[in-house]
Order: sequence, then structure tokens, then C-alpha cells
Amino acid sequence: MRAFHLLAFTALILVPLAATVFSNLFLLDIGKVRMDVLIAGNRIIAALYILAIAVMLMANDVSKGMIHIFLTPPSSRRDYLIGRFFGLLVGFVVVLLAAGIGSEVVLGLTFSEKIEVYRHGLERGDGLLLALFTFYQLISILAAVMFICAWATSLAEMFVFSAGFLLLSWLLPPVLQAMKSAEVLQHTPEWIVSLLNGVAYILPSLNGSEIGLALAHGLPISSIWPHIFEHASYALLMLGLALIALLRRDL
Repeated sequence: MRAFHLLAFTALILVPLAATVFSNLFLLDIGKVRMDVLIAGNRIIAALYILAIAVMLMANDVSKGMIHIFLTPPSSRRDYLIGRFFGLLVGFVVVLLAAGIGSEVVLGLTFSEKIEVYRHGLERGDGLLLALFTFYQLISILAAVMFICAWATSLAEMFVFSAGFLLLSWLLPPVLQAMKSAEVLQHTPEWIVSLLNGVAYILPSLNGSEIGLALAHGLPISSIWPHIFEHASYALLMLGLALIALLRRDL
């Protein structure tokens, strides 16, 4: 798919180039600015991979009947779903590696700076770790999108629900954080707070950017293993629900 090639090229070349050019607008903390731009770029690329690659493939398989090619005996619906998920995961890892290599190149350029303040708090290997934790959290979203595509009936329905799920996962945590202040709580009905908290419980916590920011700014990291466990567990749960939906679906 040309979209896949474009995403890999963007992760490897365009985002690191944008980070390098944008950082020249600043006088201090150039390395941190570059890493912040890389985080934002990687999050966008990962989201586009899910919407432009995963949703399109699942839509072609399910809504256009291509799935019947893969369901010839002895293959089953379970085999198809697991195979499609790991296939998408391999492509995801390829884009991740491209982003990691690009990030390491930018980091190497930062370490070549003679002024120490430009690279203060950064260490070699942070670029690859930044890409890893920024992309890893989207594995749970990828599995959730496969669940959505397993019961949705058309490309438009799959895309709208998948994009809505992704946006909610990104936007709801900052909203809840802002609502914790006493001033905001005074002007917010209790039922709205309860509703938002209830929705937040069924969404994955996209906190990989927080880990990336800690790496970029030389801050201590204490939430890596809970982060990994949460998204691995969420992905397994969504895959289980996707399998149930696909087994019950009339193809």
C-alpha cells in the first residue's frame, strides 16, 4: 500500500527533518524541542496507520467479502483474525523502527552540538525508546479498531467509530484532569463528571507521550511496566471481543 510507504518515509525522514528545522527557532533546550516534535509526529503517524491502513484492510476484508478468500478450509475465522492482527502488528513495528531510526539520527545530531545545554538531560538510545513507548500504546487502539470492524457494516461506519474511539482516548484524559480543580467542579453537574469517569474506564490510558516527555526532559520514569501490562491486557481483551463478534457475524 502506498499509504504504508508514505507513513514509513514520513517517520524516517520528514518528521526528523521537521524536528530539526523547528528547533532552530529556539535558542535553548534545542534537544528537548526536537524530542517534543518527534513525540507529536510519532503519535500522528501511529494514528494514521490505524485509520488509513488497519481500517481500510479490515473494511476490504469484511464489507467487500474479501474475507472469504482467507476462510477456505482449514482456516477458520479465529485464524483469520489472529493472522490479520499480527500482520498489522508487523507493519506497525516496521513504522516504529523507521521512527526510532529517524529519532536516533536527530539525537545524534543533537549530541554533536558543542553547547552542552542543547543536549542536557538526553542520553543515547532515548530516540528509540521514545518511538517505542509512543507507538506501543496504540497496540490497544489497534485491537479495539479490529473489534469495531468485526461488527461494523461499512467502511464509513468503521472509520467514524474508529476515529471517534481514538479521539476520545486522546481527549478525555486531559478533560478529566482539568475537571479535578475545585473551581471547575463547582460549575459542572455531578452526572456529567460521573458519565465522563465511566467512559474513561472503558478507554485505554494513552500515557506513552508522558513517558516520552520524561525521556526527552531527563525526568525519572516509574510507570513503564504498568504501561506495558495495561496495553497488552487491553489488546487481548479487545481481540477476544473481536473474535466473539466475528464468530457471530453473518458473512
